[in-house]
Amino acid sequence: MQTLLFLVLALPAVTAVLLMLFRSSLSTGNARWTALIGAFATFLFSVFLLSGYYSRTVKAEELELEKLVTTQSADSLIRPRVEFIRPWLESGDMQLQMYFGLDGISVAMIALTGLLTVSAILISWEAIRVRAAEFYAALLLLETGLVGVFCAFDLVLFYVFFEMTLIPLFFLIAVWGGQQRRWAAVKFFLYTLAGSLVTLSGLIYLMQYASAGGLTNPTSLPALSAWLSQHPLPTELQATLFLVVSAGFLIKVPVFPFHTWLPLAHVEAPTAGSVVLAGVLLKLGSYGFLRLCLPMFPDACLQVGLPLIGLLSVIGVIYGSLCALAQTDIKKLVAYSSVAHLGFCMLGLFALNQEGLTGSVLQMINHGLSTGALFIIVGMIYERYHTREMADLSGLAHALPRTAVAMVFISMASIGLPGLNGFVGEFLSLAGMFRVNPLYSALGTTGVILGAWYLLNAVRLVFFGELRVPAPHAGDPPVRDMNGREFVALAPLAVLCLWIGIRPGPLVELIQPDLNPIVRSISDAAENRNDGNSLELQADPEAEPSVATLN
Repeated sequence: MQTLLFLVLALPAVTAVLLMLFRSSLSTGNARWTALIGAFATFLFSVFLLSGYYSRTVKAEELELEKLVTTQSADSLIRPRVEFIRPWLESGDMQLQMYFGLDGISVAMIALTGLLTVSAILISWEAIRVRAAEFYAALLLLETGLVGVFCAFDLVLFYVFFEMTLIPLFFLIAVWGGQQRRWAAVKFFLYTLAGSLVTLSGLIYLMQYASAGGLTNPTSLPALSAWLSQHPLPTELQATLFLVVSAGFLIKVPVFPFHTWLPLAHVEAPTAGSVVLAGVLLKLGSYGFLRLCLPMFPDACLQVGLPLIGLLSVIGVIYGSLCALAQTDIKKLVAYSSVAHLGFCMLGLFALNQEGLTGSVLQMINHGLSTGALFIIVGMIYERYHTREMADLSGLAHALPRTAVAMVFISMASIGLPGLNGFVGEFLSLAGMFRVNPLYSALGTTGVILGAWYLLNAVRLVFFGELRVPAPHAGDPPVRDMNGREFVALAPLAVLCLWIGIRPGPLVELIQPDLNPIVRSISDAAENRNDGNSLELQADPEAEPSVATLN
C-alpha cells in the first residue's frame, strides 16, 4: 500500500512536469489526452488504495486478513494505519521526517480528489483551447497539492502542501478565468495566504513549545498529539493557539465573515477550477480543523470553538442561503450555496460528538460530489449559450432534456432529499449539534428550507416554461444535449450521490475509527471541566456509536 500511496502522490506531479517540458511540441489534443491518462491512472490507484485500506481495516476480521495496525502511541489521537517515514532533517535535538500516511478520512478524501480531477479534465475538454498543456499541468499540480495535504502527517509537509495549492489555482483563475479573473485571483491569493501565515505562526510556536518540553520530533502529528495528551497545554494558551491556528482554516472553508473571496473566485474561475475548488480545496479548511485543532486543543474547542464557530456557522448557513436566493447568475448562486452547505459541515464539526463529527466528514464528501456536479452542469450550459444569467434562459428542458434530468437530480441531492447523499450528512450534523445546542441546530435547519427554495427556483427559471435562449454567436455550432464525454464526467458523481444516500454504512465504517479517539478526548475534557454534566458527548470506548448501524 505504500507503493500505491507514492504513485497517487507522484503520478499527477510527474504528468504535470511532462506537460510543461513538452508544451511547445504538444498539440491541444495531445495535451488533453496526456492529462486525462495521468489523472485517470491516479484515480484508479486511489480506488485500489481505498479498497485495500477498507479490506485491511474495516473488513479485516471477517475476511481473516492481517489487520493494519498503527505504530503510534495509544495516547495519540492521530493514528495513520499506512505509514511511509523517512528521516528528512536533523537540527540539534529536533528531528524532521518525511512522514506520509493514511487513515480512513484521508483515504476517502484522496479518492474524491482523484475522481473530481478526472471530471474536471473531461468537462474542460472543448472549453480550453489556449495554452492547454499549461492549463492541465496547473490542474494536475493542484491535485498533487491536495493529495499531499491529505496524506501528510508531518506539520511541515502539511503546511507546504497546504500552501502549494494556492499557486496552481491562482494561475487557473488568472489566466483562464473570466473578465475579472486577475482581481479574483489576487483576492483569493491574498485572503488565503494572509490566513495561512497566521496559522503558520501558531504552528511554529506549538512546535517550539513541544520541543522545549522534550519532544524530539515535534513536527510529527501523531507524536505531537501523544505528547499533548500527556502534557496538556494551559487553558489560556490552548484558546490563544486555537484562534491563531484556526485563522487559515476559517478563511479556507470559508466561514462567515471570511467568505467574501469565494463567490468572485468561483464566478471567474474556469469550470474545472470551480469543480476542484468547491469539491476538494474548500475542504482543506474543515480537514485542518479535524486534523489539527480538535486533537491538539480539546479544551479550546469546547470553550471557544463550540460557541464561536458554531455561531458563525449558523450565520453562514442562513446568510449564504439568502445570498444564493438573491442571485441572478446561476454560477454565483451555486457559489453562495457552498457557503451555506459548508456551514452545515462546520456545525457538525463543532458539535464535538460522534454524530456531529461523522455528519461533518460525510458532508465534506457529499458537498464535493453534489456541488462539483452542479458546477459541471453550469459549465455545460455556459458553453452552449455563453451566459449564466437566469433571466436570459428559460425552458432548457425542451432543448436539453438529459441535462435537465441531471440538474434536477443533483439539485435534489444538494437540497438533502432523503435517499440521496446530502440528507445523511446534514441530518447527522444537525442531530449532533442539537444534542449540545438546540438553538443552533434549529436555526441551521432553516438553511435546508432556504436551500430547497433557491435551488428549485433556479431549476424552475432555467429549465421549465417556454424555451428562451440568447441568440447564437456567429460561427457557433448547433446546440446539442449532453454528449458522451459530459455524461462520463457527471455520471460517477450522480451514482455516488445515490449510493451514499441509500447505503452510507461503508463510508461511516471507514471514517469512524479515526473519529472515536477525538470524541473520547473531547468528552474527557468536558468531564474535567464540568464533571461530565454540561455536554452530552458519546464517548464510551466499548460502545458502538449509534450511527454505525446505518447501512
